[in-house]
Amino acid sequence: MIKSKNKRLQTTITRLSLTLGGILFGLVVLEIAVRLLPLPSPPGGFFMDFSRHYICAPTTGWVGRPNYQGANSGPEYDQPVRLNSKGMNDTEHALQKKDNVFRILLVGDSFTQAMQVDESQTAHQQLESLLNERLGSPERSFEVVNTGVSAWGTSQELVYYREHGRFYQPDLVLLLFFIGNDIENNLPGHAITLDGFNCFSPYFPMCDGKLKTDPWYYIPGVDPAWNSCSPARKWLTSGLSYFQQNSYLFAKIEPLFLSLKKRRMYGQEYGWPLVELYQPEESEEVRYGWQVTEALLSQFNSEVSADGTDFGTALIGPVQVIELSQYTEAQLQTFYQAEPYLAGADINQPNRRLVSFLQSQNIPVVDLQQPMIDYTGATGAQLYFPLDGHWTAEGNRLAAELIFGWLVENNLVTD
Repeated sequence: MIKSKNKRLQTTITRLSLTLGGILFGLVVLEIAVRLLPLPSPPGGFFMDFSRHYICAPTTGWVGRPNYQGANSGPEYDQPVRLNSKGMNDTEHALQKKDNVFRILLVGDSFTQAMQVDESQTAHQQLESLLNERLGSPERSFEVVNTGVSAWGTSQELVYYREHGRFYQPDLVLLLFFIGNDIENNLPGHAITLDGFNCFSPYFPMCDGKLKTDPWYYIPGVDPAWNSCSPARKWLTSGLSYFQQNSYLFAKIEPLFLSLKKRRMYGQEYGWPLVELYQPEESEEVRYGWQVTEALLSQFNSEVSADGTDFGTALIGPVQVIELSQYTEAQLQTFYQAEPYLAGADINQPNRRLVSFLQSQNIPVVDLQQPMIDYTGATGAQLYFPLDGHWTAEGNRLAAELIFGWLVENNLVTD
């Protein structure tokens, strides 16, 4: 009887092994067959395609293409671009800092990266020049290292700092925070399309009101951690992330998962996610985005401080707010008639909230929005490309001047 049971068990295990082996073999054959076809096409326009300038990266989602030489073209500029060996829009910087150098590490998104203007006109290069011209001496010089990457959110910037940024031995880490989309980019499911693959950014979920300090990875078709951080989901998504990033077969079927399970984000009812940040009432997604973002900024400050380095932030307002601030009363009324959902919007609301939070955490902060509004009103200068929405050369110059003055005023670059 026992022998009979053992034999049946062995038969069952053998059949199960053969079945699983057959499935695995079939998937391998399909993967090989798909790889013989052309690269997967971008999946239905779900995300922007940045294939020329960027490559997927396992931990940060994507990074600049190392040693890229080419152009960044748009309707308002055609700018030659040369990225360094780390894929950053900057000159080369050795990790080892010289003894007489005060080094600032800039982290941020496309505003920090600034590929819309010549590299000599970027805010980081102009800030470095100002520091050396006005504060430098034979015994002391300043260096600004630009690590900005387009479409990065705070979660990616924190992961980058942990893995690479801290090893530049900065004396100050300055995070340039873009109000326009950084909060949205900190929600799970943020991605861009590169060479036919969707590259998803890491995200940090809130669980029981606290930030999970290790990054999680988004897999289409699998519910992300959203106030519920089960170990099983973490294990599953971590295991699947390798296939999501490397499998042509997965890339082919991924659009189906994306269409069946929409990403949770805010502002979709307006057709412009940014709008909801300025409304008097918050959706669940906006509230959650704020919680995650504030927790990330606090965590970032803690880790930088633990390295013996100062941490500060600069807030960047979107071009739409700058333009709206210049309208006459008659123009505003006409605008609100066409866009009635904006009549109750407060263009300073997210800035006030961030400044208040950062000050409560003793994190130095400079808000660039109002000075840029005032400067535009006084001079009529174009600080942003109207269509592209990024800083012009003049916008970069003014940002560098404002940040320089703030650094000096707050003793962040003085002994």
